[in-house]
Amino acid sequence: MRKRRVYLYCVCACVLVYMYNFLGVSDYVFSKSYDDNFDYPLNIDVRPLVNEILNGKKPSVAPINVYPYRFLTNSGKCSTLDRLDLFIVVKSAMDNFGKRNAVRQTYGQENHIPGRIVRVLFFLGIEDPKSITQVRVEREMADHKDIIQVDFQDSYYNNTIKTMMAFRWLYEHCSTADFYLFSDDDMYVSVNNLLDYVHDNPTSETTNEIDKSKNKGNGRDSILFAGYVFNSAPQRFSWSKWRVSLQEYPWNKWPPYVTAGAFVLSNRCMKMFYVGSLFVKSFRFDDIYLGIVAKKLGVTPTHCPKFHFYKKHYSLSGYKDVIASHGFGDPEELYRVWNELNPY
Repeated sequence: MRKRRVYLYCVCACVLVYMYNFLGVSDYVFSKSYDDNFDYPLNIDVRPLVNEILNGKKPSVAPINVYPYRFLTNSGKCSTLDRLDLFIVVKSAMDNFGKRNAVRQTYGQENHIPGRIVRVLFFLGIEDPKSITQVRVEREMADHKDIIQVDFQDSYYNNTIKTMMAFRWLYEHCSTADFYLFSDDDMYVSVNNLLDYVHDNPTSETTNEIDKSKNKGNGRDSILFAGYVFNSAPQRFSWSKWRVSLQEYPWNKWPPYVTAGAFVLSNRCMKMFYVGSLFVKSFRFDDIYLGIVAKKLGVTPTHCPKFHFYKKHYSLSGYKDVIASHGFGDPEELYRVWNELNPY
């Protein structure tokens, strides 16, 4: 009987230790307070550095976060334009050919809205340069001339690279748009509703002093970073796809962040985010990373309920005010919904 009891105690202890590690209990217990001591590197005020670069000066501190990748293709979509209402960046995976075609034929139509100048580009990484997928992508690039390919491995955990290389391209080659929409390739988007929203809501709350005199009016001089805002905590479960260790991120909460499915930035905010990212250590989840950059810049993300992180149930009346909705992985569904909502 005594041996049996000892055996049960040992089994229970092993189960408890396993669950303790499996659920990441120690990481939750020993995480730092975000509210009391958030000091993500660089552990300095990056705002003066951003000001220096935006005012054409050399920064007094060297950047720590320059992604060592090259653009394999380019585009002159912005080179001849004096003004641009909206630039749409679509983050796409290599083999999502059907999704890209669906975007081109729906909200990616650049002449869809009379009197509005809209441009669209897709951003991709790379695979094996001799793969069938790469050959098809090269043919697609030749046919449509709307893909920027970057020489990093296209994978889920490299989404931050894709996002920030898109920021770099915009900063270097297309800094003229009033607003920039970043979207995944499985979104429904209403460009009409988006443009109505950004012109009705020209600025977000900001606690920074980055050239505050220019934070007025709308368009390129406003500070707007908007979408579906989350306030949440890191997952520490050992089995989770989104597990984050204390070594990677030691705080108990994320900064407020806009989910990466779709978000919009003003011209000035795009520039601030790109320049600010040079002084903020990279992080593998792009939406979290932009939330961290926003925190370092003193920019408060604006929650807009017209951006839907989850797929909003479709009805003709229910989508009247929708700006973006996730979950349109089937191109045929995007065609059907778009055509019903845009019959002319």
